[in-house]
Amino acid sequence: MRILKWKTRRVIFVGLLLLLLFLGIVFRYRRNFPHFEPWNCTNSGEPERMSNAKRNDTRIILFYTSWFGLKPWPHFASSELNLSHSNCPEKKCKITYNVYDIGKSDLVIFHAPDMGSRGYVSHRELQQIQTYRCPSQRMAFFSQESAQAEPVNNIVIPDGFFNWTITFKTDSDFYFPYGSYARLSSAENPPPLIDYAASKSKFVIWAVSNCGHIREQYVKKLLNYISVDIYGKCSYIYGQDNQCLKSRNCEDIFKPYKFTFAFENGVCTDYISEKFWTALQRNLVPVVLAKDYYSVDAVPPASFISVQDFPSVKALAEYLLYLDKNDTAYNEYFSWRQKFVSRRNFNFEACKVCDALHDGRLKPKVYYDMFKKFWSEDVDCKKREETLLRLIDKE
Repeated sequence: MRILKWKTRRVIFVGLLLLLLFLGIVFRYRRNFPHFEPWNCTNSGEPERMSNAKRNDTRIILFYTSWFGLKPWPHFASSELNLSHSNCPEKKCKITYNVYDIGKSDLVIFHAPDMGSRGYVSHRELQQIQTYRCPSQRMAFFSQESAQAEPVNNIVIPDGFFNWTITFKTDSDFYFPYGSYARLSSAENPPPLIDYAASKSKFVIWAVSNCGHIREQYVKKLLNYISVDIYGKCSYIYGQDNQCLKSRNCEDIFKPYKFTFAFENGVCTDYISEKFWTALQRNLVPVVLAKDYYSVDAVPPASFISVQDFPSVKALAEYLLYLDKNDTAYNEYFSWRQKFVSRRNFNFEACKVCDALHDGRLKPKVYYDMFKKFWSEDVDCKKREETLLRLIDKE
């Protein structure tokens, strides 16, 4: 009987502890939740507190969320946008990171990864904004991560909340790829012809620190046919322990290699990350998982190898071995450098964003069913993933 009473008391005690923990979480959530006062809008749809900004021709851009937990955002530390490009109109935009400036902001930018898995923005917070916002205010969805890697599915975002998109997808309102390329100007001389194979003594390198994606399955099968030097936090999965010591220049590790796997963590529409562009900068031939969106509109022609061009994993391995022994064929993957130059992109086109905010003819568009149509793992990634799985299963 005493044992039964003791067990009952223990259950009650544990239950009370869990209840207190839950209430503590709720209290902390409510305490940290930004509470806004409704901001006034004039009959014309403009916030009254924005009138001064209109008169002196300045638009205010609020970076509402952090950038992977950081404020200010990298490359946007100043309150003034860098609009010094020669082709940028003489128009002014200011930056703020104070969420309580939302009532006087023309544009409010949300970094998707800091809304979703990191949980820095709540549904109630967004509902407040949706309720108080003025018709002229734009809400922008910003992301350079794929819908598969950073799904925004753990909070409820009001339908019709976003007006603009700033992403790597070509159908975004403001296209922001990780890199780009351009034709050499007439004033620039083509670089001298180089035997890129001459200075390289190693075969394939793969640097990977984000484990648990479909690319792992492809590499595991590929290792049956060729050797790959794998660096990063995921190297242990393949029985390797290659490290870049703090005392070394890690860029030097890549120099002796001919190929690198620029395998993304998701095969999603238009998702070509820095892995591809840094490979070009390092004079490596990138091997990629997709093909359809690696078009000449996005990347230099004949600059990469796609696994989709081969009927099996083994066929790709045989082709890489062939190139390793044929310097002429290998060097063909650098012929694009005679006409073009590649570059990394670090800032979105702030000039175009600011220009759009000054364009009184533009009416705010509205994204309905955005996370079923524009930003969806099912729409953007699943079919390509299924195609890749079929390729892995082939002998």
